Parts: sequence; C-alpha cells; structure tokens
Amino acid sequence: MTIKEFQEWFDQQFFIFLKNKSTAFIGYSNTESISNIVSYVDTYARGGKRLRPYMAYVGYTVEDGGEDIFPLYAAIELLHLFCLVHDDVMDNEAVRHGTLTVHRHLEKQYNSVEIGRALAILLGDLLLAWAYECIAEMEMIEPYTIDETTRQFARAISEVIHGQMLDVSALPQYPQSKDMILDTMELKSARYSFFHPLYLGMLTAGAGEDAELFAEEYGVNIGMAFQLQDDIADYISDAAEGKQTLLSWYISNEAPADYQKAFETYKNKEWSDQDELTLIKLLEDSGAIVFSEKQTEDYFLAAEDAIFNHNKTDEEIWQEIIDELKKE
Repeated sequence: MTIKEFQEWFDQQFFIFLKNKSTAFIGYSNTESISNIVSYVDTYARGGKRLRPYMAYVGYTVEDGGEDIFPLYAAIELLHLFCLVHDDVMDNEAVRHGTLTVHRHLEKQYNSVEIGRALAILLGDLLLAWAYECIAEMEMIEPYTIDETTRQFARAISEVIHGQMLDVSALPQYPQSKDMILDTMELKSARYSFFHPLYLGMLTAGAGEDAELFAEEYGVNIGMAFQLQDDIADYISDAAEGKQTLLSWYISNEAPADYQKAFETYKNKEWSDQDELTLIKLLEDSGAIVFSEKQTEDYFLAAEDAIFNHNKTDEEIWQEIIDELKKE
C-alpha cells in the first residue's frame, strides 16, 4: 500500500476502534460529562497523515510479516495522540489539524482554564493506556516477539519524553548549542516518528540485528530531514514562541555580524506583518535558509546511502517514502 492507501485503510478501522474504546471507558460510570470529554478524541484524532503507523506497516511487510497487526499500528498512533495532547497543553496551542486542541475545547466547555488543562492531561494519559492495551493484544498475534516489541515500545516513549524535556527546558536558555538542537530533533522527532515505528514493525516480524542498524540509519536521517523541512516552513511561528532551530542557531552563530545584530532585535517583541517580511528576508540573505535546506538534502542523501549500504532489496519502497517526504 502507498501512504495514501494505508491512511484510508487505517482510518477506516481506527475510528471504529476509538468509538469502541470510548464506549467501554464511558461505561464505567455512564456519566454524561465523561462522555462529552472522551467523545472529543474522535474529533481531535482526525486529519493526521498516519506516517508513524505507516512506517511500522512497511517495516513489518518488508520483513515478511504474515498477520494483520493493526493493534501495533493503533498503539503507535495512540502514542502520537498522547504526545500531541500533552504538547498542546505545554505550548498552549489553540488549534491542531484545523480543530480546537483538547485543552482549549475543554476550557470552553467548562469555562475554566485550569479544568480544561487538567482534563486534557487526563485524556492524554488515557490514550497512552489504550496504547499499552493494544501492545498487550499483540501477544495473541505475534507471541514470539511480544517481549521485544513491548520493550522497544517503552524505549520509544522514554526517548520522546527525553526529547520533550530537552525542548521545554531549553526555552529559557539562549543561545542553545547546535548539539542540543540536534539531540532534541533526533529524540523528539526523528527517532520517535520514523526509526521506532519502522523498527517496531521489523522487530514484530522477527527481523534480525541488521534490521535495527538499517532502521536507525535510514529512519533517523529521513526523520531529521522531515523535521528540518517543518522548521523551515514554520520559522515565523517558531521564532515568535522562542523556539530554537538550526535556522536560529545559524543566524546567531555563523552569519556575518550585521545579520546577527539585526536578528537580535527580533527577540522578545511584538511583530507586525512588516516585521515578519523583514525577518524572512533576513533569514534568506544571511544564508540561514540555504544552510538548512542543504542540511535537509544531506539527510535525505544519507538515507538513500543506507538503502545501498544495507543492500535492501525493496529499494523502490524506501525511495518512495523519501520522495513522499520531500513533497511535505
């Protein structure tokens, strides 16, 4: 299946799955308020690309996995939703995929910021619990690899939490080192979104040690490229929030002194539309965007090298993923 075909197939099952999970949870008390809270999961979960479960699907199928492992795909997407709900609370985001974030929706429902945020955190925790329930179901499908799958899933959670801690703790620190920015990108995005899902699929199918080496080399590189593309596209909003990326690192450390000085004036201020246009020109003229685009291309090339280095016979599949990500 292509990414688009997988998304359609996955969503058809996933939203039935969410409805069943929500109904069972609401049944503990049959309280209308709980029903209203949990029912928002269906709204919030719509609109995602399903890249993470798709990577697991590819990993499983290329290793000749023979069963339908939808519970693993669901677990990976539920983990992602858990991260998004909590991330939205920490960043106080208002909208996700064109709809209100969970905490903002619940703030309106209860007319209380504190209650909205508290309930959103709890709903995120519930999604993580459902993810582990899905992993437990895998014992009936792939009993010989369930222990390793469970350990790898827990490792993925630990790494993405580590990455988020780096991200949150870095906000008051300026400037941030290049190594710290790269570590955050790798843990919070590249490994979590690409390496871990890919390797979980391979591992569940019984793949050997070489599979992990390839999944890491290929998955981390496409993940770093994907995140850099996102940082380039979202630079204005990132800068407004004080988020540090390779673009801000470059202009603060590698650009000529006059550009560094000009960039300093954009910190901790309210921006006008003209300020945004000037900042974009500053990024272009300083070389920050060209630098980031070159880094992005280098990561994609490294992923292509991984296909060659590991003699992967399914080269068309791996190249198709790279080509799709370049369109993002």
